[in-house]
Amino acid sequence: MTGSTEHVAAVEVRTQTLRLKRGLTLAPLVGIMYFTVCGGTFGVESLFGNDGSGPGLGLLLLFVVPLIFSVPLMLMVHEMNSMMPHEGGYYHWLKQAFGPFAGFLGGWMNLVVSWLDASIYPVLGAVYLAFIFPALNDGMTVLGFELSGTMVSFIGGALLIWLITALQARGVRLTGLTTNWIGLIILVPLGAMTILGIANALGHGAPSLPFLPGGEDVSGDSLSGAFGLGLFVVMWNYMGFELATVAGDEIVKPKRTYPLAMLIVLILAIATYVLPVIAGLYGGGGSDCRYLMWGVEAGDDQTIGTVMNDAGIDTPTLVGWGVDPEGTSGWYLPDIAKAVGDNAAGAVGSDLGNLLGNAMTIAAALSMIGLFIGNSLGASRVPFALAEDGMMPRWLVRVSPRYGTPWVAIAVAGVFYTIFATNAFAFLVVADVLLNALVIVACFFAVWRLRVTRPEATRPDLHRQRIPGGWPGLVLVTAGPVAVLSLAVYSQINDVGWDAVTLSIVAIVVGAILYFPLRAFTKPGVPDVDPYHEEAITSEVPIPTHLEAPHPA
Repeated sequence: MTGSTEHVAAVEVRTQTLRLKRGLTLAPLVGIMYFTVCGGTFGVESLFGNDGSGPGLGLLLLFVVPLIFSVPLMLMVHEMNSMMPHEGGYYHWLKQAFGPFAGFLGGWMNLVVSWLDASIYPVLGAVYLAFIFPALNDGMTVLGFELSGTMVSFIGGALLIWLITALQARGVRLTGLTTNWIGLIILVPLGAMTILGIANALGHGAPSLPFLPGGEDVSGDSLSGAFGLGLFVVMWNYMGFELATVAGDEIVKPKRTYPLAMLIVLILAIATYVLPVIAGLYGGGGSDCRYLMWGVEAGDDQTIGTVMNDAGIDTPTLVGWGVDPEGTSGWYLPDIAKAVGDNAAGAVGSDLGNLLGNAMTIAAALSMIGLFIGNSLGASRVPFALAEDGMMPRWLVRVSPRYGTPWVAIAVAGVFYTIFATNAFAFLVVADVLLNALVIVACFFAVWRLRVTRPEATRPDLHRQRIPGGWPGLVLVTAGPVAVLSLAVYSQINDVGWDAVTLSIVAIVVGAILYFPLRAFTKPGVPDVDPYHEEAITSEVPIPTHLEAPHPA
């Protein structure tokens, strides 16, 4: 009887997993990965401001960090994903290297990160849209009921969450193509700002900007402090190449498509960060110490005027820049784009500046939506992979026979995103850095472990996908990201105290406790997944012709 029950459970899981549809060709995979790694220039402003690394060091970090962090991360992901191109990605890497308990904890930690991190993006999208639709901040009356700005913002964020959840259930290919369109729309104002800014610098003369903020002298102490601040910001904006591996069974020719997508995304990310920043710094948003305004936030009982006064910028100068000294926020990309437009028009408050600033605000809101789409992939695929392996309830493996997507896991993720989108859980985001860092470091050590313990599991041609240079090459590739992630964790602890560590430990303990009942009650009857083989995933429903995109050459 037990054997029959186990057979039924195995057949049920297998039947569902074979319905997954391989819909991610190169173009949609690049779109999704771009929004797990980058998502536009938004988020790097603080790197250059009064509390950051300064113009010169900031630009240098945007070039250097990909070499010491992103490229090694990509090489690790390439080797592991080529070895195990299966749904669940890093969950299987850690399980095969260190056992089922470590694999479950790794999947659980990144699942928590996805819930906490990605749920913020729809709310941030609503915050950006509030510049155009003030009701999102000020509140509104609906059918006689007064809704506060916080409630309207939450409703707007929740609406975005469920619209995107429905999109994801409709198909991974359609989701990826949607990120392509969002990316193209975002590039329009970014491209316009870049062209105008460079034209301003060439036509009006490029300002001379310091290496460190405020023109501080370069010394060991000043350089190390500014480097530590900037490294955290840049690292955070260049990570995420491993996240899309969780959709391994939904990628067309993953061993070939995934590394090509990573290379394209790295080039796009560097260009997206560097070119608009150069245009902003030298084309109107950085001259005469304006760069000190970038990404600055006033603290409690402060205004942006008092913060900038402390930095040596007087109130009349701020007013001349079009800054409200009584405000609480410095300049972000919409403000910088407006300054570039004003410089091109030759007047503060110009129509060109307002147009470019408003266009960048819309782009910022769209970027948040794209970031949510990209970073939410793991919240559905990791539970699916765990359920496929018997480590979560079997109903999570249910796959739509029409669209080939794990629709139940996607819907459950939508519920968690809605819960964590409330301000009540905002403080939990401080755990993101440590949890994410632990998983990535564990993945690097998984490469070491598997090279020793499972050499027979590698394909005959794996040497073409391996990190080059043998063991010395592996040492070099591991050292950079581990050092960067260690510094990031140290910086996070310095910034927010030990709350990040405490909350991370709580999340890990919760996962460790959950492992044992899941292992005891959901695992029986479900065989271990063999992730070393690329499954021949099929679907009864062909991809609609109007959604087809060219396959990678």
